[in-house]
Amino acid sequence: MRLLHSNAIKVLFVCTGNICRSPMAEVLFAHLAPDAEVGSAGTMDWSGQPAHEYAIAAMAERGLDLSAHRSRRLSEYLVDESDLIVVMTRNHGWSVAARSEAKAAATFLPAELSRLANQVGNRNGADSQAWVAQLRTQREAQTSARFIGRASDEIPDPIGEPLPYFRVIADRLERELAPAAARLQS
Repeated sequence: MRLLHSNAIKVLFVCTGNICRSPMAEVLFAHLAPDAEVGSAGTMDWSGQPAHEYAIAAMAERGLDLSAHRSRRLSEYLVDESDLIVVMTRNHGWSVAARSEAKAAATFLPAELSRLANQVGNRNGADSQAWVAQLRTQREAQTSARFIGRASDEIPDPIGEPLPYFRVIADRLERELAPAAARLQS
């Protein structure tokens, strides 16, 4: 992640290998929320691997470039440095919690994040941690669950599937992340 300006929210996307879902989400979100500081990582140690060829192709069709992406493993440092963590499955969320229980409260599935962001409203230049705290409070007010989303909010892994399935996942990521990105920009 690179610092854009002092009020930039730091968003980390997490999946398994950091070669399909999280890098696609990273470039999509960076495009949708250009003021955010965006990165991605995987729970498995596939460090240094390029993005999957179909992930690269699906993003290229949207005018986004994943060709330089190299995977990296989720670490305590990446978790601690992030204001907001977006995971593809609840298991990925538990991997975040294992690295930092405090950051578990700042961890969301994509659709869950956008639902809560629409309820909380625009960031309007507020401190990123305060806005994320509002998301957490909104989640806690709606559910008795201590942590993270619905099974239907999980993003399935496209690895081993043909290019059309990667397109489906890319469409879903864009659809589910766009509302939250819009709330950050306002």
